[in-house]
Amino acid sequence: MSTEPKPQTVEDDTSLIPTPTEAAALTAARIQSLPTLTAQADALWGLPALERHDALGALPAPLVAALIEGAPERNTGLIASLPAEKFQQIANLGTPEQGRAWLERAVGSGSLAGAILPSLMTASSLADMLLTDPGMRRTLHNLLNFERAERWRQLLTTNEWHKNIDELLMADADELLKKATIKNQSLKAVLQSLLDFVPELYLETINLALERAKYAEDRPEEFEDLTRTPFGLPDMDATDTPSDGEAAISPGADTSPLTELLPEGGDPVFALATAGLTSVRKEQLEDQLKNLLRAEIVSTGSFAQAEMERAAGRVLFYLRVGLESFGPSVEDAARALETRHLNEISALGARAAEEYRQRSLSLSGLRDWLDGRQRQFLDALKQPEAGVHPQTREPVLWLAGRPRQPRAEWHPTPLAEVTARLGDAAAWGALARAAFGTPERMHTIFATAKTRTWDEALRRTVVALALYRRWEPELVRPAEDYAAFRRRYGTGTQNGVDAVRQIVLDALDSTPDAAWKPHDAKARARDLLLRAVRELETMPLSSASGNGNGGRRNGGRAHDHPGH
Repeated sequence: MSTEPKPQTVEDDTSLIPTPTEAAALTAARIQSLPTLTAQADALWGLPALERHDALGALPAPLVAALIEGAPERNTGLIASLPAEKFQQIANLGTPEQGRAWLERAVGSGSLAGAILPSLMTASSLADMLLTDPGMRRTLHNLLNFERAERWRQLLTTNEWHKNIDELLMADADELLKKATIKNQSLKAVLQSLLDFVPELYLETINLALERAKYAEDRPEEFEDLTRTPFGLPDMDATDTPSDGEAAISPGADTSPLTELLPEGGDPVFALATAGLTSVRKEQLEDQLKNLLRAEIVSTGSFAQAEMERAAGRVLFYLRVGLESFGPSVEDAARALETRHLNEISALGARAAEEYRQRSLSLSGLRDWLDGRQRQFLDALKQPEAGVHPQTREPVLWLAGRPRQPRAEWHPTPLAEVTARLGDAAAWGALARAAFGTPERMHTIFATAKTRTWDEALRRTVVALALYRRWEPELVRPAEDYAAFRRRYGTGTQNGVDAVRQIVLDALDSTPDAAWKPHDAKARARDLLLRAVRELETMPLSSASGNGNGGRRNGGRAHDHPGH
């Protein structure tokens, strides 16, 4: 059999199909052949977005620049379709000042694609262009946090200094840029775009601009035009760093950045507990406290003011909760502070915070029987942040109130509330699992009764037991059954609320012991149900009947369950 290849026909000859690069070149050539800039712009706008991007990449940079500058109101939008390489070519066509105008034009184009173009350039090109603005030169030293970096240099070891210098300089850069006295708002928008998209490039660009500004200041004859507006340069030499043995400064030094994070009297209990100590011991504790805070901040690697304040809150939480482990009174705390190192006390507080997280994780098996708020609460406790309440200064856990909630919106939850909510979740989850069986049944109860909260489902469970002798809260119609419950068992009735308590206890006793896990679940469920009975006894009728629209009575047989 012959193995000679078949002759290639025109139909399967793919060599006749132009590549994307060739197609873009052909489109660009066709556009260039048009007689006027207006006609060329019309042709570009008539292309699909992807073809317009390819065609602009194939057109000469001077022509694209002429198209946009010739009719900026109409054609500035073409910047959004520019390839990054083409934009760089255009920005580098003229002087650095003209290049800066292109940076401002790109960020002001109104498109995300245009706003990100300056962030795709090199720091060297950006520095040259930014330095052409007098306001930029005047406030250049205010765009990085040299003051904070200088103050922290006294606290950090040489290795810590070099490791964290970038983070120190970039600390609160957004706030610094907002406060910067740059009249050219378009240029300010360029800087903000660099900070938003590539913070590392912002840092590199400002540092490089400062180096060139320093060089220009030392050699004014070489940069006559550039230095007509004087530079303001930070007085900080990054090479002049302390040795490893100079990691900390004296507690009373005014330049310590920790002083503002831990103001005197910042924690009332700590202040009272140390009031009776000797001055020598107070100084020792102050040293230990500042070293704890320094270690907490350095471990997080963030020197932004808000982050450092959160670190201070964690340190105070650990100390307060750790001191409480020695006793409830201020005198107990004072005795502990006389002899204990703050590191030891802080470790006790940190372990206590971890115990809350572990308790929430232990309830994961009950998750399907909990309501939405309880599930969110347990999810938030997987990543709690210890701190102190901004007003009361009491220890709290900062928790998210919804999935993916920004950290700035977390709310402070007192530890007593955390403990109570964990206890309620454990008791309700065990009760729901034993009384209602499957998660599907629990979901049906929430949906049918049109109440999404566990405590309302609990109250309806009590009413269903009292009126119908069934573990079926979905039978309850609040508008009718709460009133019937009050008429039958309310204050002054023959049976009274004591009868309800007995009905609830009898129903609990009729459930098999095997349905209750862990061993104390039945006792906790008993306490929870009796609490609901007390609430129904004192709750105004309007409040009870207003919770949800109720579900229809189930005319069929009761659900098969050991509790029936």
